Amino acid sequence: MIDNKLNKPFLDHLEELRSRIIKCFISILFFSIVAYFYSSNIISFLINPVEGLNISFQVLKITSIFLVKIGLAMVCGILFSLPIILYQFLVFLLPAFENKVTIYRVLKYVITNLIFFILGLAFGYFILVPLSIGFFNSLSISIEYIELNYTLENYLFYMVWLMVISSFIFQLPFLLLIFNKIGIVNRKYLISHRRSIILLLFIFGAFFTPPDPLSQIIVVIPMYILFEISIFFMKRKK
Repeated sequence: MIDNKLNKPFLDHLEELRSRIIKCFISILFFSIVAYFYSSNIISFLINPVEGLNISFQVLKITSIFLVKIGLAMVCGILFSLPIILYQFLVFLLPAFENKVTIYRVLKYVITNLIFFILGLAFGYFILVPLSIGFFNSLSISIEYIELNYTLENYLFYMVWLMVISSFIFQLPFLLLIFNKIGIVNRKYLISHRRSIILLLFIFGAFFTPPDPLSQIIVVIPMYILFEISIFFMKRKK
């Protein structure tokens, strides 16, 4: 028979994990419901960056608007819940750090991470989406007898995808600092490979921008700044 004293800590961890997962799901459900009631406003907000491009959006099925609102509400529910999910995850891991990390440091990390995440969403909304849609729009205009009628689902999926990609790009400092902490990369390595990394940033940026130098530079500059911020904080920690 297995000793209950040995079982109890493990069972307690499982119970705590279950509790925190339930809290995360409740948060996602709550924000999804709220977002659904404001889904029309959210759709108008997401369409706003391309209003000047004279684009018409079509709905091809009877259920399309309802499904779009449901999908958009779920995405918003997850995005708005990310700080809570991250907090629950970090607090669950706190005992593993043997009191080296406090709740204050966790909150500080979550708030900083949230600020960068919002900056990434804003960069995608105000810069990346207009550049990308404007470029593809110009390709269609250059061909005679083609009308610019996009499906609402396709546009919203493309826009949300670009904004989420942009927000995760802005997590680059946190990712590099974590890699530095666990010994995968260090400041010296990043500095010595700076040119190669800049080239990779341009290649990465080419996937999400129109194929013109100005657009790629506009996208790569924030990524390069984030890269240098990572090196700066690695330097301070040494």
